[in-house]
Amino acid sequence: MAYPDWAVKFRRPGTELRKVNDALYKLYECSSVYDKEKKRARKITGKYLGSITEVGGFKESRKRIMEREIEDLKKGGTPRMPQPKVGEIKEYGLSEYIMSEQGDCIEKIKEIFPGEWTRIVSLAYCRLRFQSPMRRVMGDFSDSYLSTKIGTTGLSSNALSSFLRDLGVRRDRMVEYMRSCIDPGDNIIFDGTDLLSASRCMDYPQLTKTKRGTFDTAVNIMWIFNCGRHLPVYFRLLPGSVKDVSAFTLCVQDAGIRNGVAIIDKGFQSKANIDKLDELGVKFIMSLKRSTKGLDYSVFASRDNSGADGVFLYHKRPIWWKRFVIDGHEVYLFLDEKLRGEESEDYVRRALSGDFEDYTMESYRAKSLQFGTLALMSTTGKDAEHAYLDYKTRGDVEQAIDAFKNTLDADHSYMQDEKSLEAWTFINLIALQWYYGLSARLKKAELSSKFAPMDMVRSLSRVRTVRLDRKWVTAEIMKKDRPLVEAAGLDITPF
Repeated sequence: MAYPDWAVKFRRPGTELRKVNDALYKLYECSSVYDKEKKRARKITGKYLGSITEVGGFKESRKRIMEREIEDLKKGGTPRMPQPKVGEIKEYGLSEYIMSEQGDCIEKIKEIFPGEWTRIVSLAYCRLRFQSPMRRVMGDFSDSYLSTKIGTTGLSSNALSSFLRDLGVRRDRMVEYMRSCIDPGDNIIFDGTDLLSASRCMDYPQLTKTKRGTFDTAVNIMWIFNCGRHLPVYFRLLPGSVKDVSAFTLCVQDAGIRNGVAIIDKGFQSKANIDKLDELGVKFIMSLKRSTKGLDYSVFASRDNSGADGVFLYHKRPIWWKRFVIDGHEVYLFLDEKLRGEESEDYVRRALSGDFEDYTMESYRAKSLQFGTLALMSTTGKDAEHAYLDYKTRGDVEQAIDAFKNTLDADHSYMQDEKSLEAWTFINLIALQWYYGLSARLKKAELSSKFAPMDMVRSLSRVRTVRLDRKWVTAEIMKKDRPLVEAAGLDITPF
């Protein structure tokens, strides 16, 4: 077949032309293999490369451009920046917060993931602002001023699916990042949660009793919270059937924890865990199950608590305590009398209702001395009051888990393989860290009682920038958004 000269000049070795009509041709990769049955070469048509017209010449396919740009990114190349248009409007406030206040975080991501950092940042932005599913990321991120700084390469739904699988393989890099967030000597809080998943392509989701008390198919996630930085800093995915207690010490080692104090819930209580922590030299404060042998609740049997060793105030409430030694470890038993009253009333109410077969007046009398108590095993050498105060910081990690599951809408995963889920959870960890940065800003501005971090996200997202001539100009800021914009610490001067 004869082709016009204006089309032929773009044909190179290893390519072939295909006619669409007299004005349009398409260029494809082409190769050949020897067919043993037919005893001759057989042509194989490969990837579509682009279109050719007489006026426009060769126009490379969008998919080919994207693939090349992604390969450049993996090699540490510079992402392609879309050319802004006069009059174009983009979200500015949240982008500016991330670029200015989270600059160190981004630089760390860039250093550890030189070929992936732009997409990690893009995805984390979309998770924080929109809780975006993969199919919406390209459109959502293109609305941001941040997109003009790092580009939008490789954010299509298909490209992101491949990206997440590739990123998920690099758990070693994720651990490197997470370890860099853990300060030696700081208190470290451990906790676990579950993530519902219906995927049949993964081994992790397994039928188990969830934290909600229901039986469902779920993946377990171990979390670590750094009290000094006030940040979630580590996660590890576990099969749904693996309980927290059996995975705890491996997480301690994986996170590289050697110094500081591990603050641990009773769900991790086991002799093996305690022995391993002692072996690693990790100091800890661990709550104990009320059924733990060696705890003597009769010390709080008298109305005046004369069996106690001391008392202190916590949120204006008296907390009585008694020191024990169990298996060679120091243990403090605490009594909160207000909490004792609340637990007692609740138990009796359930027993008398007849709706809870495990709650009876006979069992009430057997358990009544345990109401309002908390037992802590401590190897820190701290006194009772300071051990108690340290343990109460566990509310921070519980808040982080709530933000992960509810605020970021991540209580249900639609990832179809373990590696994608690994990467997706890492992206959410980054978004959570930015979320906690906003929380810290609210506390500093003494606004945390009035506003939540997501209120600040919405206010910042309403700050827009407009392209005028050759520069971006900040648009007017609504009056209701000004307190939160100022609390974010941004120097934004409207046009």
